[in-house]
Amino acid sequence: MLDGRPILVMPDLEKLSGYEAALAKGWSPDPRRIGDTGFIEAELQNLRNDPAAYLDKLMGRHASAERQISDTAMALTNHTFWIWDGEFCGKIDLRYLPVSWTVPDSIPGHVGYSVVPWKQGRGYATAALDALLQFAKSRGLSELDILCNEENLISRAVIERVGGKLVRRAPHPSDRPEQQKLFFKVPLV
Repeated sequence: MLDGRPILVMPDLEKLSGYEAALAKGWSPDPRRIGDTGFIEAELQNLRNDPAAYLDKLMGRHASAERQISDTAMALTNHTFWIWDGEFCGKIDLRYLPVSWTVPDSIPGHVGYSVVPWKQGRGYATAALDALLQFAKSRGLSELDILCNEENLISRAVIERVGGKLVRRAPHPSDRPEQQKLFFKVPLV
């Protein structure tokens, strides 16, 4: 923790026990899978079966990190960080295609994040997103597309706090067709 704010750290085996404990308490690293006990149990089982392989998968260091995009195999760059205040607080990802800095239509925006329930309401999501924006800017990105569920007023407020501007409301192919998403543009100034 720095000045009362959480920091972003690279996931590692030493800190994996905090991630495991969060899963065991029912937290989901994918906000679309909150409450999906089957998904959470499978994640927990995979982590416990082979922690190093699980960490590699989490960090995108595996074959399926390559996706077919426009008939050309292109590696989707994914930077995963853990939100940390001395213990595991959640995770945040930055994803993009090198060179174009865009995300394919099948990916729900440049950013995904999830804070564990027992750390919510402390400004951790805003602090983590703000830090991730600085990281994205250092990588050469000039703006990010960030999505949230229409009814997720807290996530909407987080995105707006870091400069997100609402550009449209629509479903996204990565989610249920009836799930309306809010699409934001966040300039990196």
